[in-house]
Order: sequence, then C-alpha cells, then structure tokens
Amino acid sequence: MEIDKIDYVIENLKEMLQNDRGDDISEFEEHEVEVEREDFYNDNYLVNFHTNNTAIIFALTKQLRTQLIDNLKKNKGNLDGFVREFNGKYNLILVFNNDLLTTPSITQLTIIDKLLQKKNGMLQYFHINELMFNPTKHEMVPKHRKLNPDEIKEVMDKYMCKNKLQMPIILHTDRIAKWIGLKQGDVVEITRYNENSGKSYYYRCCI
Repeated sequence: MEIDKIDYVIENLKEMLQNDRGDDISEFEEHEVEVEREDFYNDNYLVNFHTNNTAIIFALTKQLRTQLIDNLKKNKGNLDGFVREFNGKYNLILVFNNDLLTTPSITQLTIIDKLLQKKNGMLQYFHINELMFNPTKHEMVPKHRKLNPDEIKEVMDKYMCKNKLQMPIILHTDRIAKWIGLKQGDVVEITRYNENSGKSYYYRCCI
C-alpha cells in the first residue's frame, strides 16, 4: 500500500468510531497528527492510537503482524497485562496489510476475541482494502443501528420472540456488522425507505 493511502484509512476509522460506534476520538486525532506516515512501515515501531473505548493497532508489515499475533498468543492467560500496553482498552481493532492471514493466525485471533468478549470487549481485524471507504455512505446501504439491551427486549416482546435466533440473522463477518462492531448475540435495527410505504424497520440477530 502506498503511504499516502494511510490518510484515507485513518479518516474512515475515525468516522467509523465516532459516527457508528459513539467513541470520543479526540485523543486519536491529537496523536495521529504527530505520527510520520513512514512510521507505519517501521518494523521497530508499532503504531497505535486509542479513543475512550477502543485501541487501534497498525501492523502493516509481515514482521509486525507476526510479532503482534505471537504476543497475543503468549498473553492469552494475561490479557489484562496485554491491554495495559494499549491504554487499558479491551476493544481492539487490528489493521493489517492486504496479505491473506494464515488459518493458524485467524484461529488465534478468534480465540483472543472470545476471551476479550468475556471481559466485555472484542477483537476485530481489518485489511487495508476494507478501510479505503466508508460502506455506510453507499446509497444502496440502509442505516444499521445496534440496539441496547432494553431495546432488544422491547423488540422481542413486540414480535413475540422467545429467542433471538428466531429473528433473521446477520453474520458477524458481514461488512456492515464489522463496521458498526456487532458481536454474536447483538441485534441490529435496519431502517429502509420505500417511496410508497415510507420508513420500515427490520431486525436481525448477529451470529
């Protein structure tokens, strides 16, 4: 990836975190202007930023990515210690170059995600090409909003659902699900508009 594309990635990450996840990005913005774009490809420097709720870690070289995943693997039993290195944030976003991850690496990241979810956090990883544009701005993508627990209960009562899985589903790997930070078990409200019937609302459970 050319260095000048990093600016697009950073801007889209900030939009994602502020507009779609409700994070305060002020500390992110203060820090990112201080980082030289060449540093993102320095094997001796792991660029990372944070919001009030999320740590964003860039590992854009093969060496950085291997070191980061190995470090996560070694700290599976001490994730509290690991996240302290990143301002104590249990919500982690890892940004990798466009090289495909190996199956063992994906397995390790999935394990860490499950462990972090037990601490009310999560781990997500994005490749650069997934962050080159904001998918929520596409005219064909309806608005998606994650519901809070009270709203989920209200929807389930309204539609007489005894179990979330009675709802239509959305995969946690879906592009928009990843973008707004859905975990398995979350419920998303999808707002659609039709010229004849106006607004309508659909609900899906993330699996």
